[in-house]
Amino acid sequence: MSQRAVSQDASSGNAVKPQETHAENASQRCPAGLSRRSMLTAAAFGGAIAGLGRATSGWATEPQTPVAAGLSAKPAVERITQTSEREIVRLKRVSSDFGQTIVRAIASDPRGELIAVAGDDHAIRIMETTRLDVLATLQGHTDLIQSLHFDPAGNLLVSAGNDGQLIIWNRDDSFREFHRIQRAPALACVRFSPDGQEIAAVGFENKVHLFGRTKDADQPQAECDCTDLRAVDYSSDGKLLAVAGRSGYLHLFDRETNKLIDNYWIHNGRIRDLKFNASSPVVVTAGEDGSVVMFDTDVKKTVGRIQVTSGKLFSVCILDHQHLVVAGSDNIIRIVNVSLGRVVEKLSGHKGSIAALASSGNALFSGGYDATLRRWELGGFKAGRERIAERNNPIDR
Repeated sequence: MSQRAVSQDASSGNAVKPQETHAENASQRCPAGLSRRSMLTAAAFGGAIAGLGRATSGWATEPQTPVAAGLSAKPAVERITQTSEREIVRLKRVSSDFGQTIVRAIASDPRGELIAVAGDDHAIRIMETTRLDVLATLQGHTDLIQSLHFDPAGNLLVSAGNDGQLIIWNRDDSFREFHRIQRAPALACVRFSPDGQEIAAVGFENKVHLFGRTKDADQPQAECDCTDLRAVDYSSDGKLLAVAGRSGYLHLFDRETNKLIDNYWIHNGRIRDLKFNASSPVVVTAGEDGSVVMFDTDVKKTVGRIQVTSGKLFSVCILDHQHLVVAGSDNIIRIVNVSLGRVVEKLSGHKGSIAALASSGNALFSGGYDATLRRWELGGFKAGRERIAERNNPIDR
């Protein structure tokens, strides 16, 4: 389908641009600028993503010492400060050719034991989730790593970036390289399918690349109009692929046929990140227009929009059935309650743009251009979320 489909006004048929519905930090339950209808659709979204959960078990055994080429057991972290509620670390550079290591991507292990963190020094650190100790350093990329993702079982990690390589790392073999896919263009985002048997990747062109875990795809199997794609994700049943990028359109594909279902204009500007909830048809997008959009892929329409900042949003993370976390160019992490339709908590501390977010259990991880990786303890937030939502109490005490 070559023509983009834009949301239509029901009465006139005219294209309707996405509208800002809410300014952040309004104190009223139904704040000015946010219609009752928008509040209700946000509440409906809160119900739609109910049931989201994450594993929180710890290490069952001590991690094996890496022995493969490209791995290092030497800790590569310099601790800045430590409190009972959060950790802040800097990643040591792997070579004198690099300066301070900027955090480009973070992926959380579905088992709740590890996170993978990519720096701008082309290396990946495998870190435990409590103290952020580095267990292994993976090297194999030759340019910026833009994206990381664990498979649903937590056995494999895939990395991709500007060098056009997808590298799959095997956790059960001390994170040795399991498979390498080359000859792709520069890639911005990579995701495993829900069954773990396929990988979707997008980059700075209009093609969606699909790969098996152990073999290359000769040709891309899906295309859209946008030539600068930044995000991709599978629906929980694996039947849909959602893709987005510079145009502000959400592109939906039928994964069985690889046919484009349609294009939906939902942001005024580039979409930088998107996530399907694990148990609903709703996809959440974060854009450079500073808004978060909830789009229902069953009814093919926007069911919620929250304007959270005048800056750009680079990353979004789903915490639970009613809370999202977003961050971007203004150095602030915001926790958004979709039922209330507003920001309920701000986390300050980063001194540069925040490029990546991930969560695991009661912990939130953030990293970015100030060359720090931070762990935020969300136990108090989750235990007293109603009190925090109403009184705006800080999380990191």
